[in-house]
Amino acid sequence: MSDENEDYPNSAAYYALYEMGKTDDPLAYFDSLTGGDQTISLVTYNVIDGAGNVTTKYMPGQTSFQAVVLLRAMDSPSKEMKDRFVEAVMGKLKPVRKNYSVRWFDGEGESLVWWHLYNAIPTGISGFSFNAKSEAYYTDFELTLQPESIVIQFEPIADDPIP
Repeated sequence: MSDENEDYPNSAAYYALYEMGKTDDPLAYFDSLTGGDQTISLVTYNVIDGAGNVTTKYMPGQTSFQAVVLLRAMDSPSKEMKDRFVEAVMGKLKPVRKNYSVRWFDGEGESLVWWHLYNAIPTGISGFSFNAKSEAYYTDFELTLQPESIVIQFEPIADDPIP
């Protein structure tokens, strides 16, 4: 187990967000990762046999990637991600469009899976989400990243190279 998660307060599974290639310096740790669905649109075409019967067939078309949403406590590491979102709002996409990697650690701190997000732009941050009556233990901070593509890579990395 690496030392990079020693300061993270939760013992349950968690996620670490990195700029791709900088896996020794996480931007922040997160409790939840959602989204990232990948779908292929289908292109239809018709085939007519010798008797005049029409059969509709399908072939793969464009691949789409849904936004990825990361959730953590609202604290000082959230500020850098908020600042990147503000730059995107101001149209400064060159400094914020980055390749990110999200690494999933299990409850024992062992790395299991990587999600590599290519040309991702921060497209959303959460507003206000805290309710002491619901026994929430922190004020939520959600970060939404919209990647152009996503590659999933399982540990050990050597056994699952990026295509």
